[in-house]
Amino acid sequence: MSILQEIYNSAYAPGRTQDAMPFSLRLKERAIRDAIEEALGEEFIKRHQDDWEKAAHFRDYANFREGFKLGVALMLEIR
Repeated sequence: MSILQEIYNSAYAPGRTQDAMPFSLRLKERAIRDAIEEALGEEFIKRHQDDWEKAAHFRDYANFREGFKLGVALMLEIR
């Protein structure tokens, strides 16, 4: 079955991304979280972690959607 058919039949399951965040960027992210925790406390982090993850998920989906639209537009141009 083609990927297009899988998507149409709601059977497509993308694989997990193989791109890991670069180590230096992970260190910077950790430093930011540590600074926030130091300034505002561990309870603040716990209280807002879920919302932080929801915002990241929304951004990821919006970027995926925009990329998908770009891919479709490019495919339509080549026909």
